[in-house]
Order: sequence, then structure tokens, then C-alpha cells
Amino acid sequence: MSAPLTKDQLAFELPSLTYVDTQLEDPVLPPLSTGARQRGVRAWLAAFRAWREKQAALAELEMMSDRELADIGLTHSDLPRVFNDNLNADLRDRTAA
Repeated sequence: MSAPLTKDQLAFELPSLTYVDTQLEDPVLPPLSTGARQRGVRAWLAAFRAWREKQAALAELEMMSDRELADIGLTHSDLPRVFNDNLNADLRDRTAA
């Protein structure tokens, strides 16, 4: 036996789509230079601290499962590229301008 179907049971509507300017989706990054340039031991210590923070963040991301990384739009193969300064130069250039 089959139940009778009405026309409105088969009808569907397209969702209401809106366009968001990609410029609004870009992250707001702080400027890279904060005052005078450091020199000598202070510069080395600052660079070492930044390197350790990057390594800690990378280690934390590497411990995540594929599903958790997918939630934030990454895969395990993306992780080395996220922390590669050469590939992120465009973000630095946009914040400097």
C-alpha cells in the first residue's frame, strides 16, 4: 500500500543565500613591529620565544584528530604550511599597509 502524496509534500525552496565580502572575513592581525627594533641578546630571546610558541601550537594541532582539525578547516597536511613564514608573507604585507 502506498500513501497518497500531495504536491506540497514534494515542493522545496532554495535557501536564502547572502554574500559576505571576503575582506570582512580576513583576520585582524596586530602589527608585527611594536616600537623600536630589538638588538643583540633581546632580539635573540624574542625570536627564541616566538619559535617556542609556534612549536607548542604546532604540537597541539598535531595531537588533534582529523575530525577536530576539519572543524577549524585544516588537515594534518596543512599544518606545516600554516606555520611557514614564507607562505604567510601576504598576511604580513596586508597588516603593514
